[in-house]
Amino acid sequence: MVLLLILPLIGAAPNSVVDGSVPESLSPRDVGLKLREALKQQLTIIHERVEAKKMAKLALAEVRQLLAKEEEEKELDLGRKEITARVKERVASRLKEEEEKMEKEEIEKALEKVRKEKVKQNGEEKEEETKDKGGEKKSKKREEKVLGKEVKNEEKVKLTLKEKWKKIRAEKSVKEGKK
Repeated sequence: MVLLLILPLIGAAPNSVVDGSVPESLSPRDVGLKLREALKQQLTIIHERVEAKKMAKLALAEVRQLLAKEEEEKELDLGRKEITARVKERVASRLKEEEEKMEKEEIEKALEKVRKEKVKQNGEEKEEETKDKGGEKKSKKREEKVLGKEVKNEEKVKLTLKEKWKKIRAEKSVKEGKK
């Protein structure tokens, strides 16, 4: 292949090289110089190609590194987003649990208050019954009134959470206003 590329530079036909005959117009020294020059040109072309391949490989490696960095950044962003979403979920669940706990405590306080009122009413009722020994009719009426109050108290317990909160807040504001 190299020989075919060199021959046009020398100016000889391919048949003359195959036959072994060299044109007489060129001196052996000129032929050697031309051959060296042609070989040097071929060598520089080969070196340029090798350098071009090296440069292409380096460029490809850089592109791959950039793509890998971008991929890592995307993964990090996704990881950060997932972490923030988890944190938000945890915070929301904790807040919800705290709200439910507070609501339960308020309901328990309200129920305890109702129970204490019942105990007071029952204690007052017993005292009135002992005072009114002969008045069974009066005590029955009292029992009906007390039962009516118990029904009302049960209805109060069944109020919705919002109404309970409003009621509790109103009671607190009334107590604070008295103090």
